[in-house]
Amino acid sequence: MKKKLLTAIAVLASLCGYAQTKGTSTLGLGINVSTTTTEFNGQPVNESKTKYNWFSLGYGLFIKDNTRIGIDLLYGKEKGSDLNKKSYGGNVTYQQYYPLINKLYAYAGGKGGYSYASQRSYNPDSYYNNTKSNQYTLGVYGGVTWFVSKRFAFETTLLSANASYSNYRQKQKDASLLENKFTNFNIATEGALSNLGFKIYLLF
Repeated sequence: MKKKLLTAIAVLASLCGYAQTKGTSTLGLGINVSTTTTEFNGQPVNESKTKYNWFSLGYGLFIKDNTRIGIDLLYGKEKGSDLNKKSYGGNVTYQQYYPLINKLYAYAGGKGGYSYASQRSYNPDSYYNNTKSNQYTLGVYGGVTWFVSKRFAFETTLLSANASYSNYRQKQKDASLLENKFTNFNIATEGALSNLGFKIYLLF
């Protein structure tokens, strides 16, 4: 009886931990598609709509049990009645996983990233016609991961803190150029489908 009990515990432990063992690779996909509508003076006829499409594709490797490093490639597009913005970038990430219940894990991580964005305004009243920007980011974040099976996992980000440096180069209506530099720090809670906070992983 004791032997059977120990065997059952060993099997359960292996089911809970197989997906986070050293040498496991992950291929991750993140998608966020949304539309924001703004009404002016409560009149629907004077509304403005902006569509957001964000995608990420990443590769990760468990360098030891419950510790993963990775790289993510990012692409985003915002389109509205008076603007068209495209963003490209990437992140290098580090995540540590902590078992909660069965196949559910909490994780904490850090990242360093770079992104480039190009925005064009079609509004004749806009002071700027074109804006190009470079952004460098360092951040920490955390959330939960559900290792559904040996091959699939779902992950969501719940809390993040980021510090960033941005350089904006803006072309004004009179064709002159203006360059601005900004630093920023923020702490945010993220919903399941905001800021690419939700990802699907293939493990192999």
